[in-house]
Amino acid sequence: MKDYYQILNINKNASQGEIKKAYRKLSKQYHPDVNPQGEEKFKDIVESYETLSDEKKRKQYDNPNPFGSQFGGNPFDMFNQQRRQTKPKTKDKIIRITLTPEESFIGIEKEITYKSKISCELCTGTGGKKNTCTTCAGRGFIRQKIGTGFFTQTVDTPCHTCRGGGQMVVDPCLNCNGSGSIDKFKNLKMSIPKGVDSGDFLRASGKGDYLNNIQGDLLVQINMIKSKYEKVGKDLVFNLNITPIDMLINKTFRVSHPDGDLDINLPKNLSTEKPLRVKSKGFVTQSGIGDFYIKVGVTNKSISDEDKVKLKDLLK
Repeated sequence: MKDYYQILNINKNASQGEIKKAYRKLSKQYHPDVNPQGEEKFKDIVESYETLSDEKKRKQYDNPNPFGSQFGGNPFDMFNQQRRQTKPKTKDKIIRITLTPEESFIGIEKEITYKSKISCELCTGTGGKKNTCTTCAGRGFIRQKIGTGFFTQTVDTPCHTCRGGGQMVVDPCLNCNGSGSIDKFKNLKMSIPKGVDSGDFLRASGKGDYLNNIQGDLLVQINMIKSKYEKVGKDLVFNLNITPIDMLINKTFRVSHPDGDLDINLPKNLSTEKPLRVKSKGFVTQSGIGDFYIKVGVTNKSISDEDKVKLKDLLK
């Protein structure tokens, strides 16, 4: 069994925040777009995060009980489960989508276009004429016995010759050259939940590549970009630019927010180094609700005639 904690380089008492921080750091380092040799490592990182970030899955991982309950259960469940896990699986297809903080804040349905491998129509995904694999005798797996006595178990591993298919192509299809799949652009509508952040993954089962007669899954990685807002953890940040005249004349400003505009009162001792905070107006996450921060910046701007009149009245 893989050591998910070691893969993420964290200890077993790591908090959810520490798990997410480690995952984001490693996923950026080993992402196939950045590190082509890190694809397998990247898969392990995603698998580790998907398990440890889910409290239920993490509990099952931390406390494996192959024999069921203390007073019952089937002692062979562990062996049967291991045999099931040896079933061939197509690698997850990974794509990236960009998201703005406001889209993450409200949650949206996004249409995604991506290139994927689908079953060849000419040969219906078979790859052409086939013969039975002589290595595994058509079973698709090699059976081995491991252990001794009561703890002997039978483990099935995918046949390396036919890649678990049980058959070998002897007369390849001209359309797909014997692979059984061809490239095609797909459109997918995906519901993006509220509060997602850069580096997060969303899984779409059965929407990945079709390879070796097996349909894979699609992993969609979120890439958060800045707009008029910025997402910092569970906080939402907005930049408000005002002029020196605005500071003297206006006491209230209307500030844009995904939930609706807010009227903000400027404090008497305004500091551009310390942002204004509106509590509980940030992102709703599993770890709580964030705040809405307003960074006030003062810009140089020529004074209009109207502002001059207002300023004179104010000085009187």
